[in-house]
Amino acid sequence: MPADGKGDADGRVVPATFLHDLNNLLTAIHGYSTLLAADLPAGGQEQDFAARILAAAEEARQLVARVPRKRPVSTLRVLLVGGALARLAGALETLGLEVTLAATAREAHGALKASTSDWDVVAGTAETLSSLGAYGLPLAAVPAGADAVTVDALIRAARG
Repeated sequence: MPADGKGDADGRVVPATFLHDLNNLLTAIHGYSTLLAADLPAGGQEQDFAARILAAAEEARQLVARVPRKRPVSTLRVLLVGGALARLAGALETLGLEVTLAATAREAHGALKASTSDWDVVAGTAETLSSLGAYGLPLAAVPAGADAVTVDALIRAARG
């Protein structure tokens, strides 16, 4: 049984990323069937079919919401440095990381001087990380334009 006490009869859980992707697909089905139902003539058989698709998509979304999600056993705590990387924070948290944002290297220095034990890894562009190596934490250099999955892999590799 997972730490949150949720699981099926066998104690199995589904990874949250899979459920997130499935929910995105169901949201598209739901949205397009809503548009289709609105554009079809009222009372016609086609509108009834579109309404059934819409109802099935909504029911599937409700099922997905009830499925137990796999939670990470231990969460990596990341100090994410640089305003350009702030767009990735939410996605990284979805992938199981605990993210703290520091807009600049100067802000990161202040946070790290206060306590290095608050983070497991410092992630940022090579430029922002160049002055942060003295704190003894693993550094994950993030290339410009990297997506959340790539950044997650770089952070986990830096942690070892």
